[in-house]
Amino acid sequence: MELPRLFGGCIYGNPRADFSPIFDRKPLKLPGGARVAVWPVINVEEWDINEPMARTVLPTPQGVSVIPDIPNFGWFDYGLRVGFWRMKQVLDSYNIRATVSLNASVCHSYPQIVTESVKSGWEMLAHSYIQRVINKEPDEREAIRRTISTIEEFTGKAPGLDGSWLAEHSILQISWPKRE
Repeated sequence: MELPRLFGGCIYGNPRADFSPIFDRKPLKLPGGARVAVWPVINVEEWDINEPMARTVLPTPQGVSVIPDIPNFGWFDYGLRVGFWRMKQVLDSYNIRATVSLNASVCHSYPQIVTESVKSGWEMLAHSYIQRVINKEPDEREAIRRTISTIEEFTGKAPGLDGSWLAEHSILQISWPKRE
C-alpha cells in the first residue's frame, strides 16, 4: 500500500528542509570559540481574569473550573509585578539583551514593562494581542495585524512574530505577507 504524499511529495518529515542526521553534519562553530549559545526570551503575557486560564499551576477545587481563577491568575500577576523585574535586573547587570515575547495589550495595560525593555535594547516579539487561543479570534489575520501594529506604534520598531507554538518556521510565519 502506498502512503499518501503530503506537501509536494513528502511522505513524512519536514517539507522545508532535507533530513540531516547529526552525524553527517559539519560541526557548528560559534563566534569566539564559544561552546554554548543562549537566547533569553521572556514571555510577557496579559491574561483576562474573566476568562478560563489556558494554563494552570494549581488544580481547581474538586476539579471544577472557576472564574475568576484567583490562585492561578496570581502566578501571572506575580510575574508582571515581581518576576519580570527581577529577571530584568539580573540581565541588565550583565548587559545581556533579551527578547520579549509580548502580548501587544501589555503596551497599554502595563506600559512601563515595554518602555523599560526598549530602554535596555531588548527586542520585541509579537505574541498575540492578549493571551488566548488564536482560533478563538473571529478574524485571525486582523488579530495578528493588530498585534504587530500596536507593538510597532508603541516601540517605534516592527516586532518579530511568535506564531504556531514557538515553531521556528510555522506555516503562519512563512505565509504571512510582508507589509499590507
